Amino acid sequence: MPMFFFSFLTATVSIAGGVMMIMFIMRGINRSQEIRQQTYQKTLEKGIYDYRLIAGKKSSGTAVLGWGIFFTAVGIALFFGFVALDILSDALTGSLVPFFVGLGLIIYYAIRRKIVGDEKQNGAPVTFSPPTGGTGESVRIVSGDDE
Repeated sequence: MPMFFFSFLTATVSIAGGVMMIMFIMRGINRSQEIRQQTYQKTLEKGIYDYRLIAGKKSSGTAVLGWGIFFTAVGIALFFGFVALDILSDALTGSLVPFFVGLGLIIYYAIRRKIVGDEKQNGAPVTFSPPTGGTGESVRIVSGDDE
């Protein structure tokens, strides 16, 4: 009976901790969007229109790697903790779930980095020169990211 209670308590605390982490992350994302929207509204009131104020900064995609490392570390720590408490057979799932979630995020980061890396090779600005013997300036076309 006490072993069942400890397993139930461990699972409940783990789920509650996960829910709390998600709530704090969503709160931070929501707050940053509110601040960006307020800044945009203030610039519109002054007559300045700049769409880049709403877009925010470009994501580098490394957050997925960070979360993957975090969840993998939590899974490994829980595994060794359960081994030390000699309750591995009862609580193995509690350590394998965060471990494999983290491993999946790390694999996703590696695959995404390879795909995005292939796409970024074609993003160079294009320069048009006047035809041979023609006069005029060269025209350089850049995307909004290159400015």
